Amino acid sequence: MVDNPWDNSGLPPEKKGMGTGMKVLLGCGITLLIVMGACVGGGLILGRMIKKDPKGFEARMEAFGKGLVQKDWDHFRNLVDQLQTDEGTLAVYRANPGLQQEHSTEAQFLEAARGWRPKLKPLPSEIPEGRRHRRHRQEPSAGPEPAEPPPVDGAEQTPSFEINKVFGTTIIRYRYAGGPRISATFDGERIKRLVVD
Repeated sequence: MVDNPWDNSGLPPEKKGMGTGMKVLLGCGITLLIVMGACVGGGLILGRMIKKDPKGFEARMEAFGKGLVQKDWDHFRNLVDQLQTDEGTLAVYRANPGLQQEHSTEAQFLEAARGWRPKLKPLPSEIPEGRRHRRHRQEPSAGPEPAEPPPVDGAEQTPSFEINKVFGTTIIRYRYAGGPRISATFDGERIKRLVVD
């Protein structure tokens, strides 16, 4: 008989090395170890930063939070500025078809805005202290807005500010010191609802 290297007498060929399943498992295990190491390392670095300078870390986080809502605040300020003139008010109405739900004509919206003007003062360029929420899983409520807490007798009220972001919808509420409140609901860049009371 001739010894042929290509003939294995009908036996299945011998497997060399690891199987595909084992390679995938090994790759996933290595990736998991790298991710866990990065998390532990990042946590240690963050912990040292907080421990070393807690006030500085808090200030950096506050600045980061303000930076996230600066664009929304500037958009809101621009809206309040536009409402100060008839031309600006009409431009707001024409650019935001969602306002037609509460004010079916330009004349109605203009009349309402004229009533709001004495209450609305220009807003500060600096974002006021307030509450900021970023929700992703809940839809904004279409019901009445939450009531402001009653003022404390003898205490001067300070302005309050709140912003909520939900799935691209941004709700901004601002209450002037001891005075009226303006609330705007934005769907992206467009205004869906505007309330001044």
